[in-house]
Amino acid sequence: MNVSDIILDFLVEQNVSRVFLMTGGHVAFLLDHLYGREDIEYVCVAHEQAAAMAADGYSRMRPDSIGVSIATSGPGATNLLTGIGCSWFDSIPSLHITGQVNTYEAKGDRNIRQAGFQEMDIVNMARPITKWAATVDDPENILWYLQKAVHVAKSGRPGPVLLDIPMNFQRQDVDFDAIPRFVPEDISATPRASVIEDCAAMIRAAERPVLLAGGGVRNADATRELRELADTIGAPVCLTMNGIDAFPHDHPNCAGFIGIYGNRGGNLTLANSDLVLAVGSRMGPRQTGVKTDLFARFAKKVVVDIDPEELGARFEPDLAVNCDAGEFLRSLLDVVTPAPPRRQWLEQIARWREQYPPCPEECRDSAPLSPYHFMDILSAHLGPEDTVVLDTGQNMVWGTQTLKPRRNIRMWTAGGMSPMGYSFPAAMGARFAKPGGRAVCVIGDGGMQINIQELETIRRHNLNLTIFVINNSGLGLIRQFQDDYLGSRHVAANGPQGYTTPDFVEVAGGYGVGTLRIERPEEAEAIVARSLREDGPVLVDVQVDSSSNVIPKALMGHPIEDQFPYLDKAELLDQMIVEPLDPDTYRTGEGQ
Repeated sequence: MNVSDIILDFLVEQNVSRVFLMTGGHVAFLLDHLYGREDIEYVCVAHEQAAAMAADGYSRMRPDSIGVSIATSGPGATNLLTGIGCSWFDSIPSLHITGQVNTYEAKGDRNIRQAGFQEMDIVNMARPITKWAATVDDPENILWYLQKAVHVAKSGRPGPVLLDIPMNFQRQDVDFDAIPRFVPEDISATPRASVIEDCAAMIRAAERPVLLAGGGVRNADATRELRELADTIGAPVCLTMNGIDAFPHDHPNCAGFIGIYGNRGGNLTLANSDLVLAVGSRMGPRQTGVKTDLFARFAKKVVVDIDPEELGARFEPDLAVNCDAGEFLRSLLDVVTPAPPRRQWLEQIARWREQYPPCPEECRDSAPLSPYHFMDILSAHLGPEDTVVLDTGQNMVWGTQTLKPRRNIRMWTAGGMSPMGYSFPAAMGARFAKPGGRAVCVIGDGGMQINIQELETIRRHNLNLTIFVINNSGLGLIRQFQDDYLGSRHVAANGPQGYTTPDFVEVAGGYGVGTLRIERPEEAEAIVARSLREDGPVLVDVQVDSSSNVIPKALMGHPIEDQFPYLDKAELLDQMIVEPLDPDTYRTGEGQ
């Protein structure tokens, strides 16, 4: 049996319906075996980076499968690396297959730069951002490598893997019945009963507990268990950026997004809690602030993480649990009992939600269009099966703060790697993974220029995908940073000499993609609704106020509940149930 057929048959067994690829000489034999197959399809992208990012988006939507990209050796392989990094930092399983020069052309151990054309040591380049990267050493071992790769990608803390396959191996025949198979070790682990009992006792003793859900909850497919636990113990749920769709935002226990850019209500919830149960979050500085001693300073902290290296990496929790998020939640549900109503605590959460909405009234009446008003409109028009992928920069924060995933709406961003241009191919991959609903890409004018070539891909496949380009004619989050810390010297962040944008409507029209433009606030509602109803791809150029900032935002060294623009000092202190810090430590100057 031919090695290339074994590869494709294996992918079909993993429920892979499509692979994302760009052709090249060193994968030509493998891709030739796709010809005439009806059990697996392929998507030709216009840049290998888009293939890796689409595979990441596909994997997030298909836990029963795995996202796959294929690229040739040399530049094709290196172009995958940014997308692989997205999967690495966000713990997303994905499989990346690269071609390599014929073994008889390889440089081997010789101390030369290159022997075969486009020869590249992609394995050693990829190792720091993959769970496993390897070159297939013998065509007889192909199935062993494939089986191990997918097992490694999906076991423990998930992540990407890369297999480098020499060109001559792809065209060889082997005896399928005789080739070796990979036999995985059983590495599953359940939390110790004593740890679960300790956690349950801490919940019973708490007056103001809060559940903090990270991306690990979604990765473990444990959103149902999270909702059940929140209902059982009567606790509010706060969400990190990577966990933003792990809990429905229309649930009464939802306290909102937290962190440096978090919703005020969510941050006040954490600050006033007496127990934080963090599940599937590494508790990075964007969640806690730089000074961890100021984070939820009166709360006991339970941190649950599948990666033992993350536990205690930034601070020592009161209880550290090395466990899969789903296993932990299921074990805890077995022992917790319905708690006495924490009515006052949940009523306070509701007041903060109402008092500090992400889109305040002044944003609704502004002209030019406020990005917060736009996101509020988009949120209201999302369908129950839609998928939203946010890019990076201000558009990511505006979306995370304002959009409200509920029912079966999925929403994410590449939270760790956070590259500009990610959301477009990732939304493309998500759309291929899920035939129902509509894929929505939210991206800035800067990010749109990174993978703009994939307009041809979505046109060719006539994908039901809407791209909202949040166009403020600049790299807004950098401009805001320069305003905050660099004396408003906008080097390389806006025009005319440092950064400029094309007319995205003209560009998309040239590719044959449908286009719309929002120039005035009063147009937004109708155009958003229309763009989400269209059959096929649509790009919407959303002209927003170029001076719009991300608000609220905790500045460096401040506790996350003290965000700019600052609340009146008396109002802030009035929100503190716990003993506040010395008010003079909150502000750099009176009246700010």
